[in-house]
Amino acid sequence: MPICKRRDTRRVTARRPRLGRLQPLLLRALAAACAASQLVACATLPSDGEEGSLPNAGAGPFREIAQAELGSARAAPYVMDDDDHFTRDVSVVDLDGDPSTPAAAGFFAATLRPEGAPEDTPPDPLAPPSAIVRHDAADGRSFARAAATVLAPELDWEGGTVAAPSALRVGGEIWLYYAAAGGIGLARSADGVTFAREPAPVLAPLAPGRAGWERGATPGSPGVVHLPDGSFRMFYEVPGDGGAPAIGEARSDDGLAWERVGDGPALAPAPRPGAAAGAPDGDGEPFDSAAVLDPAPALAVSATGRPILRVYYTGRDGAGRSAIGLVARVGYDGPLQRAAAPVFGASSALAPRAPSVVVYPGFSLLFVTQAAGTRADQGYPAVAAGVAPADAALPRPEP
Repeated sequence: MPICKRRDTRRVTARRPRLGRLQPLLLRALAAACAASQLVACATLPSDGEEGSLPNAGAGPFREIAQAELGSARAAPYVMDDDDHFTRDVSVVDLDGDPSTPAAAGFFAATLRPEGAPEDTPPDPLAPPSAIVRHDAADGRSFARAAATVLAPELDWEGGTVAAPSALRVGGEIWLYYAAAGGIGLARSADGVTFAREPAPVLAPLAPGRAGWERGATPGSPGVVHLPDGSFRMFYEVPGDGGAPAIGEARSDDGLAWERVGDGPALAPAPRPGAAAGAPDGDGEPFDSAAVLDPAPALAVSATGRPILRVYYTGRDGAGRSAIGLVARVGYDGPLQRAAAPVFGASSALAPRAPSVVVYPGFSLLFVTQAAGTRADQGYPAVAAGVAPADAALPRPEP
C-alpha cells in the first residue's frame, strides 16, 4: 500500500511561510469580514407550510473553525494544507457509523509525483488529480499527516485521473464514488484502504440520441447518499459544454445501476436580475448565477421527525467568484428549495468550492477546498473547515 511521505515542515516553513503562523493584518481583516458576513446571512429556505423554515440552524451558515478547535498542529481554518501533493476535494465519512463518536476518515483527491520523477520535482497543481488518498482524524477534523493511497487510475476509461471522491458507509463496507475522464466510477472496500473497483463507469455520458439537457457531457463530481429504504441518490455535475454548468440527479436501488431523474437539471444557475429583458447585471447578481458545481448531499431529520435531504454546492457568479450554497427538500423527491444566501464564503477572496458536510448531534462540520492564502505563493488548493451553528461546542481536538 503506497504511503504519502510525511511532510518536512521545517523545510516547507523556510520556503513558504504559512498563513496561520504569520497572521498578516490583511488576512486577519479578511477573515473578520468573512465571518461577520456569514453570521448575518440567513440559511433558511421558504416554509413548506407545515414545519416553518427549513432547514434548521445546524444546516448553516458556517463559521470558520478556530485554532483552539483544531489539533495535529494544523493552522486554522485549514485541516489539510499540503503543497507537496495538493490534497483537496475531501469527502469525510464516519468510521463506525455512530454519529455520537467523531472518528472519521477523509478521502481526498491528490496529485502525486510521477513515478521515477526526482524528489525535488513538485507535481503541477493544475494537473488532474492522479490519486485518492485517505487521512484519518480521531476528532473528525484534525486529519493526520500520514496518508494511504487507496485509488489510482488503472483503467482505460479513467483516462489517467481519479478525482472528486464521494465516500459513504454501506453496511460494513465503504463505497467510494469518484470522477474520471469517462464518467463516474465506484470502488468498494471492507477496510476502507484496499478497494476493488467496477470495471466500467456506473454513470457515463448519454448517447447522442438521448443526450437531452446534458448534451452528451461527461458527468462528474458525484455526491451520493444511502437512503433509509436501502436505495441511493446521486447528485452530479454536468459541465457547461455549450451551456452553464448545472447539477443532475440519479436514483439507484443497488448503487450500481443508475437512472437519471427528470428531464432537466435538479439545480440550475440562478437567473440574473434583468436577464430576461437583456438588462446588464447589477449588484444584485446571485452568487450562483453563472454555474452550480460540486454537489454534496447530506441527510437530516426535522424537529417533527420528517426526513430532509440537503444538497450543498459551489455557486459561481459572472465575475468568477465562488461561495457555498444550499438547497433542500422535505423527503427524498420533489423540487429543491434554495437558501436565501450562501452558507459559507460569501465575502471570501479564497474561492471556496467542493463542500463536504458531516452531521453530528448538535452541530455540523463543513469542509471546503480553497486557496491556501492570498499571497502569490499560496494559490495552491488546501482544505478548510467550518462549523454550524456558530456557537457550537466541538469535542476536544485530538491529538
